[in-house]
Amino acid sequence: MAEAAPLPLRARLVVVVLIALWLVGTLRAFALVAHAPLYAYANSYDETRYTSCFHVYPDRPADVSPQLNSPEAPYSRWRFISTGDPMCYWSTELAFGGLTALAWTTAEALGGDAVHDVRLVAALRWIALLALSVTLSRALLRRGDTRAAIANAALVPIVFADPGNTMYLATFYAEWTALLLAYALVALLLLWRNAPRSRARFVVLALVAFALAASKLQHMLLPLAFAVTILVLDRVRLRRTTWRAFALTLGALLGAYFQFVQTERHGLMIDTIRQYNRADVVFTALVPLADDPEALLAEIGIDPGCAIYSGKRAWQLPDLPDRTCAGLVNFTRSREIGTLLRHPSIAPKLFVKGVAGLDPWLADNIGHVEGLPFEKLPPSVFTLGRPLHAYPWLQLVLLGLPIFALGVLLVRPGVRKGSVALDATMLVVVTMIATLGITLLGDGLADTAKQGHLVINVALAWLVVGLMMRIPMERASTAAQRPPPPNEDTR
Repeated sequence: MAEAAPLPLRARLVVVVLIALWLVGTLRAFALVAHAPLYAYANSYDETRYTSCFHVYPDRPADVSPQLNSPEAPYSRWRFISTGDPMCYWSTELAFGGLTALAWTTAEALGGDAVHDVRLVAALRWIALLALSVTLSRALLRRGDTRAAIANAALVPIVFADPGNTMYLATFYAEWTALLLAYALVALLLLWRNAPRSRARFVVLALVAFALAASKLQHMLLPLAFAVTILVLDRVRLRRTTWRAFALTLGALLGAYFQFVQTERHGLMIDTIRQYNRADVVFTALVPLADDPEALLAEIGIDPGCAIYSGKRAWQLPDLPDRTCAGLVNFTRSREIGTLLRHPSIAPKLFVKGVAGLDPWLADNIGHVEGLPFEKLPPSVFTLGRPLHAYPWLQLVLLGLPIFALGVLLVRPGVRKGSVALDATMLVVVTMIATLGITLLGDGLADTAKQGHLVINVALAWLVVGLMMRIPMERASTAAQRPPPPNEDTR
């Protein structure tokens, strides 16, 4: 049997560069996750809605309620505790939590300790990212697009391994899952831009679209926005609707329906979430920006005396929101939209404050260091979030560049001619606008940086890939690097 021909020197160098990028990213992420005391985000209650599905809670004294939040600092040690009401919130995030719980259960069955290290879920998250990045770069190499393969791998150490993201690794928040799925969906849409339809591609694209919509309530409409974007781009460029648009639409609609069903669930957890969301929208997004706060509250059927809570988040109210303010229980999404239409000055002011609210990238309202109440990540740990916070204009430039580039690309080459760069930039801008818009409409300005986590990420990823794609590099096709089969017509 003939031995495989050795890779050319250039191909070997490319492989070395790719491995180096993945290794540097892994070491950077590992340095943060492996640190003792643990560096991670504390539980602001959002984690509990996922870990309760498996009865997994921080290892705390027996007199502490398992479901009590702990915003002061993260916990590295977790254990199983039986509770009456699991408060289980449906999400694709449960895949990581379920695998972790299964591993811990297996360890206990084999005689292991009943207290477990949360770093296991961090390892699972990072392995999933590496597997996705390697798969995408291999596919790009097979297509002969070396620069794109390297640019894709460069995202690992520069973007994904930044503490702005890795602080979520050793937690049970859904932000990492949403980031991973958004990355997968955008990458597959670009990779399969001109690919013929196959059953496998159709199913994978629909499943990833569904998974992204099901990851967080804030992203329930994002895949549908992608579907509309691809539909328009393909109709103008190709004058037909492609299989990508159909697959996206199917997955997006199923995901949106999944989230709609979830919002209609009954129980203490869902009811509390509704109350908090209503209060956050009213008191952080509408009342502070109204010309006459008391008149606005009276107009939407809420006690005008509640104007004293203007600017306060729901958790800062003296009691549950619906008990604190008469009439708040009747505030609906339709009333919210109606209020914005009747008061057109609120929306632009809300958008401006929303953009500013994306700072800082690292959440500052919860603790970062285990055992130290509300201690933040030390300055010795570098993150791009620090220069973005220190120089607000830098973040504005970062967010503005994709929008400016989209305007240029719409003129040249234009939608009719199209280009991969145009598709990528359009998807990035749609992600930024849709994510920020849904965040503001759904939760006001209560937690914009965390809920709008994807906005900074996609802008950074767009910049990194764009700069990498400008590096001069010979583009060699895969076919040119391989000798043709003996029976191939080489004319």
